[in-house]
Amino acid sequence: MIEPSTPRSDLSRRQEGWRILVLNLLPGLLAGVHAANQLFFLNPDLPFAPRTLLRVGSVYAAIGGLISAALLTPVTRGRWTRARRLLPWTLTLVLALVAITDFVLASRYTFYLPPGISRRMIKAGLWLTLVGLIFFYTALLHTLNRRPYGIKSRLGLSFLAVASIYVMVERREAFKPFVGPAPLPSAVEVGQRPTLFVVGLGGASLDAILPLATQGRLPFFARLLEEGIYARPRSLAPVQGEALWTTLATGRLPYKHGIVSDQVFPAGLVSEDGWISMLPTPLGTLFWETFTSPQLIDATHRKTSTIWDVLERLKFDTGLVGWPVSDPVPEESSYGFSHRYFQGYFKAPYAKPGELAERGVLFRVAPEEVDPVLVQDLGDRVPYAYLQDLADDIWRESLTMFLLDQQTEARAIFVMLPGLARVSSRNFGGFEAVQFSGNQREPYLGASQRLTAYYRHLDQFLSQIWEQESGPKMLAVVSAYGFEAPEGWRRMRALLTGRRTNGLYQQAPDGLFIALGEGLRAGEFLEGVELVDIMPTLLYSLGFPIARDLDGRVLTEAFTGAFLARHPLTVVPSYETLLPQGAGVPLPLVTH
Repeated sequence: MIEPSTPRSDLSRRQEGWRILVLNLLPGLLAGVHAANQLFFLNPDLPFAPRTLLRVGSVYAAIGGLISAALLTPVTRGRWTRARRLLPWTLTLVLALVAITDFVLASRYTFYLPPGISRRMIKAGLWLTLVGLIFFYTALLHTLNRRPYGIKSRLGLSFLAVASIYVMVERREAFKPFVGPAPLPSAVEVGQRPTLFVVGLGGASLDAILPLATQGRLPFFARLLEEGIYARPRSLAPVQGEALWTTLATGRLPYKHGIVSDQVFPAGLVSEDGWISMLPTPLGTLFWETFTSPQLIDATHRKTSTIWDVLERLKFDTGLVGWPVSDPVPEESSYGFSHRYFQGYFKAPYAKPGELAERGVLFRVAPEEVDPVLVQDLGDRVPYAYLQDLADDIWRESLTMFLLDQQTEARAIFVMLPGLARVSSRNFGGFEAVQFSGNQREPYLGASQRLTAYYRHLDQFLSQIWEQESGPKMLAVVSAYGFEAPEGWRRMRALLTGRRTNGLYQQAPDGLFIALGEGLRAGEFLEGVELVDIMPTLLYSLGFPIARDLDGRVLTEAFTGAFLARHPLTVVPSYETLLPQGAGVPLPLVTH
């Protein structure tokens, strides 16, 4: 018995369906390959080789192809002509989106990427723009004139699509990280220096401090402003807290110190021992979070030394309490509680010495146990989240004061209080409405009172820190970014979502730098200050030379003429090659 053959029309429909599927896959495949290239642009430390590019590109292309097929199939199902007509337009859209993304990423991560790779990314975007315009012009002519795509048009567009991939690969491959000559070993003589206190206040802003100090509500801040120097250091966008606080502590831009995000992904798909820090699209983030285990950033990912590392090498004992990216606590520190310790990691290496890990928990304060005197100005309107933020900072403050009493050998103390940032995120918009617009209605008035009360509490703590030391001393109050009230469409969104009192930091408002101590001018406002200037300025205030390879400068305008005359500005090649005290003869210092 002879079975009936499949009708030709059915075979034709199946073949046509497969051809339509292939056409629908192509835009996603192209987008995936370009996204893989962008991954290597955003992570210049990853090994860039044909094998790894092919491996990552295949995965991204497969994901992109499936997405484009899912989006286009409902539109083109059973319509071969429509699929062919739509393909040049979808490829044009992909090229346009990739080009725009290249420009946006290069601009957005200016301080997070080496200048060389940013320039190459912009050039790749320009080339893709040209290819996209050719695609657009070709598709437009054929659509308006209802002309079929001939063999030349199809070959030409295919060549341009492949050429767009080559352009991205060539631009990325052309990047060669600059490797300067190894700096000479540096040695520094250490004499009598003042004690240094550095207090980081998350989200602190002169926009809040100045009016409150003028009104007499912040007496110690008012003293700092009258007797010391103050500035609005320019923050860096996008605001990545760990990256910016590390920039402040190292005097280097993010792409140099290596902390560019709050988490990293093991790059097993790319390199056996590499890490992926930045991802070009939310889809890529979802992919890596699904198939890998992200790791919170810590000090082992940092490439350069912090100010406390430098001071420890100079045998200038330091202490850390809650500073970002301080996990694990440096072995050389006299004492330290890392940022992660206050998140529940009550063991070494998150506390040093080890016996402090258990004792530190005893200072923990529950929100219900906060002294009512600290919130008496708020009456009965004390949100529980406010008490949580206050309790977290009180824990850090109590540990700091205890350690200052017990660990008297420490000469430089770095304390981070993050609570203000969270309080500002909920209340700064209301504070600004009351202080600058005279709005006395709820919920603005309540928000202003809460933020004011929090600043008053911090004012008292800073006063205690200052009075703790009787000898020569310097106090620096710093913040890597500030807060601002929503404006424009953001204000409209806040009103529609019921968050009218919120504050925003995403646009990188200026940070804070206030300092009081020997040799500083009184009541001097400094202009043109950058985050990278704070670390070298603090080192100079202690009488130490400055390394040539820092990105920041010493703010000499902050010091009196007499101090500058007694402490000529000197430089050493680098603090990365700093010799321990007593190791050899100090090298000659260059005096400016």
